[in-house]
Amino acid sequence: MPQGARIYNLFPLLVGDVKAWEGHLDHIAGMGFDWIFLNPIHAPGFSGSLYAVKDYYALHPLFEDSSGDEPDVMVGRFLKAAEARGIRVMMDLVVNHTAIDSLLADEHPEWFKHEADGSLASPYAVDPTDTSKRTVWGDLAELDYDERPERRALVEWFAELVRHYVRLGFRGFRCDAAYKVPKDVWRLLISAGRKENDDVLFIAENLGSLQEETLAMRGAG
Repeated sequence: MPQGARIYNLFPLLVGDVKAWEGHLDHIAGMGFDWIFLNPIHAPGFSGSLYAVKDYYALHPLFEDSSGDEPDVMVGRFLKAAEARGIRVMMDLVVNHTAIDSLLADEHPEWFKHEADGSLASPYAVDPTDTSKRTVWGDLAELDYDERPERRALVEWFAELVRHYVRLGFRGFRCDAAYKVPKDVWRLLISAGRKENDDVLFIAENLGSLQEETLAMRGAG
């Protein structure tokens, strides 16, 4: 009977720079894992949270090693070292929000949700046992995937991001707060990734979603 993915969560803030990640590969392979999941590795916003992404194409300064190479070269080397040990790597794909001080919020405010006063709206999660209670992340800005003319450019921007990281060597994506993004958008992002590599894996993270929100994801792919 075929086994499912055996995923090891390599939390980069606990491990260190990219070179240090590579030093864990033999141990991870020896325990029988065939996937590594990396939390966000991008440059963060003012809060420092890995999930508050400021620049999706820049590596977090804490993860840059001493090689002096470009960030994509550093990460690509790690991906090849993992592949040589029979391990595929998935990255965290955060497309429902950015850091409130992200480059995207600066360059494309029209891609974001806004409060009545025009300020950027922050995402939140509701308590499933009491939907009047909300947890709001004030260091984040929520992207707006409502049907409108601006959505096409927003989705294409993230489709190109997916293509970039598949070309770099990532073989999977853990889709953060997947229920916050419409399923037709996920279908487009998945299609973009699989045009680069047809076996790229997309895994939905729905922690904190209401049951109806999770059920609404059916058909996303």
